[in-house]
Amino acid sequence: MNLHIISCQVVYREMSVAAAMSPNHTTITWVPQGLHTEPEKMPAALQAEIDRIEEKIAAGKFRCPPEAIVLGYGLCSNGTVGLKARNIPLVIPRTDDCIALFLGSQQTYLDLFRKHPGTYWVNGGWIEETELPSPEKYRKMREEFVELYGEDNADFLMESGVGWGWTKNYHYCGYIKPCGYDSPSWREWAEEFAGAYGWELFETQGSNRLLEKLLAGDWDEEFLVCPPGKTVAACGDERKLTAQ
Repeated sequence: MNLHIISCQVVYREMSVAAAMSPNHTTITWVPQGLHTEPEKMPAALQAEIDRIEEKIAAGKFRCPPEAIVLGYGLCSNGTVGLKARNIPLVIPRTDDCIALFLGSQQTYLDLFRKHPGTYWVNGGWIEETELPSPEKYRKMREEFVELYGEDNADFLMESGVGWGWTKNYHYCGYIKPCGYDSPSWREWAEEFAGAYGWELFETQGSNRLLEKLLAGDWDEEFLVCPPGKTVAACGDERKLTAQ
């Protein structure tokens, strides 16, 4: 089977390993991680990529035309809701977001959520590809607020969601140990990151199981297979995604 992958850059290492292990022929489009910061723009950006792939298929520009488009995303703050393909299926893991992809299943994600409520997750992909919030960033932000609004107002803003107030919603930092290359510096960074916000650090082993199933075409109930002409929709149960 020929598959075309559209994947967030943050999953680069894990997805590349899964593609190398896949029995299927794959081609890949990488999408910058920055879409996560503006999830309302994600559906349009992903739909543009889907349309581009289908136009290339129609124009005969693939030596091995894809028979399905698979996404390296989950629900991702509704960033995949509304997507559709005209002529081939879309396949999406039924997960809340990419953390379940790194952990190997949505169930593992939920089990760890119950065991460690209030967890901020990091791994090599997030450390390499994203601008994670740092205490230094917030120190500079407060200095700017002081200049603009004065000490008391600056403190109020910083304690709100604008500043570091969001950190109070977390109690743990979960470091996902990759199934491939693991840099000691990533683990050290996670330890420093957790310490900066007073969170407890714990480590859990990642798994490529779900990505390997995705690229092997082993599409059971853990995946939405959205038929051509149907639209991806969110649903309020454990399936996360359905086709309309």
